[in-house]
Formats: sequence, C-alpha cells, structure tokens
Amino acid sequence: MFFEKLSIRQKTALLALAKRMMIADAKIRIEEDALFTLLRAEVGAGLEPPTQDVFGKIDVSLFDDRYSQLVLLMTLAVMAFVDNHFHASESSVLNEVIARLDFDEETIAQAMAMAERQGALIREVEDFFQAKV
Repeated sequence: MFFEKLSIRQKTALLALAKRMMIADAKIRIEEDALFTLLRAEVGAGLEPPTQDVFGKIDVSLFDDRYSQLVLLMTLAVMAFVDNHFHASESSVLNEVIARLDFDEETIAQAMAMAERQGALIREVEDFFQAKV
C-alpha cells in the first residue's frame, strides 16, 4: 500500500521493527501475527529481518525522509493497536522510535488516532470473518 516507495533496506528494517513491536510484550497474539504476515507479503515475502535488527539497538537512520518515517510510524502504531492491548513494552518501543523521528505533537496525535481506528477495523473484519466462515 504505502511500501512501494521504500528501499529494500528500509523494508527490511521496517520488518525488523514491526517484529520487535509484535514480540515486545512477550506474547504474540493472533492479530499481531496476521498483521505481520500481511506486512511481509506487502513489502516482500522473501525479506527476512536479521535477528540483531529485531533485538538490537533501535536504528531509524535508514528512514531518512518524511514519507518513509510516516510509513514507519503508522506501521508500528497499527501493530501496537491491532490486538486491542497497547502494552507498556510496546509503548516504550514506539516512544523510542517517535523520539528519534522528531515529529511534532499534532502529527503524532493524528497518526496514533488513525492507527487505533485501523487496529479496531482490522479486529472488526477478523471477527466478521470468524462469525461468517
């Protein structure tokens, strides 16, 4: 969707940070796993984030323009909200990324509100399919 403008290195880093967000609370919920699977399919199924990028120091330097930074922010925020459980560990990861990206408060608030709505919509669609299939 918004990933086509990202470089291969940015996509790989995005997957690493999304995986880090997914496992931040030490529980991989079905909604997070499904979203991560969809994300991998969209950015490139063959990409595999190196383990050191998942567990190492958070580095957002590859996201060197506002477009890629917004994609990163939105992707991680949706990953945090998709299971309807915004854990303190997820908040810590997201806040560290946000601090390094230097967004203004209005942009952060807008992104978080959209991510929360998108997470709720994803859950609603999942519930719909589970009820109908």
